[in-house]
Order: sequence, then C-alpha cells, then structure tokens
Amino acid sequence: MLGSAGALAAASMFTAPAAHADSSICNPGSEACAEFQSYGEVFTVHDYNSDGFSTVGLLDWEGHVGAEYECWNRNGAAGAAARCDYEFTEGLKITYQVCKWKASTGLTDCSGWVEDYA
Repeated sequence: MLGSAGALAAASMFTAPAAHADSSICNPGSEACAEFQSYGEVFTVHDYNSDGFSTVGLLDWEGHVGAEYECWNRNGAAGAAARCDYEFTEGLKITYQVCKWKASTGLTDCSGWVEDYA
C-alpha cells in the first residue's frame, strides 16, 4: 500500500506535462514571417522586404466563430517586429498564417496555415 507521498509520486509519474510548442511560418518569398510562442501565447510578425506592403498575421483558434485575430506590422523592413500578446486556455489548438497587405491589393502572398497549441 502506498502512503500519501507515494501515491502523489506515482500520480505525478503518469500525469502528462503541459503541451508547449513554438512554431513559425513565412510566406512563399520569405518577405513576411510569423512565429507563435506557446508559453505566454505571443504572436510575432516580421516584415523582411522594403516594398511598401505591411505584413499581417491572422490567428484563429479551435471552436472560434468569426473573424481571426490580426497582428499588424506596419513598421516596414527597417522597423521592429510587431508583437501581439494573447491569453488562451492551456492546450487550445491555434492556427495562423502570415500575409502581405496593401490598401490597393488587400491581402496577398499568404503562407499556408500552421497549427500549434497554447
């Protein structure tokens, strides 16, 4: 028979650790890139081309209905990356992509969608 300390130790051996993964994606020309940091739910969007386009990361999550969250980088290639900090339930499935954007063209040159977990 296990004592309370032994039962706690046995239970902790069979409890899965929290799932944390970090991921990133770039559009086909690698001019716009985004990364999602699971711990802290930080979404960062980079612009690597001085072409007059902004970059935007679109983020959606499992069970969500409606428009995606948008993380805009209007700082240009010489400026800092845009950092958007979110609060999601631990283990929630997140999907995101990154695109270039200009008022005259709208969204263009988007990456595929990436799955990650908060």
